[in-house]
Amino acid sequence: MAHLLRAPEVAVLLFYGPGAPTEVAPADREALWQRVRAYLHEPTLRPSGDYTDFKAAEFKDEQRRSLLVIEESC
Repeated sequence: MAHLLRAPEVAVLLFYGPGAPTEVAPADREALWQRVRAYLHEPTLRPSGDYTDFKAAEFKDEQRRSLLVIEESC
């Protein structure tokens, strides 16, 4: 997933709560990755008592352009 977050041509949407998703600007993606990686790849780095979770999925259109969708829940 890190390679998708770092690719400026990939659209990234963050879903949190019942509202509309937020598009994540390329300049903000590294900070998002630093927050998400512990939940997706390094669960030992999660703070104890933290009930936050993230799910991520990649979608491609007919032209093979990628869309990365990240959902944050707690």
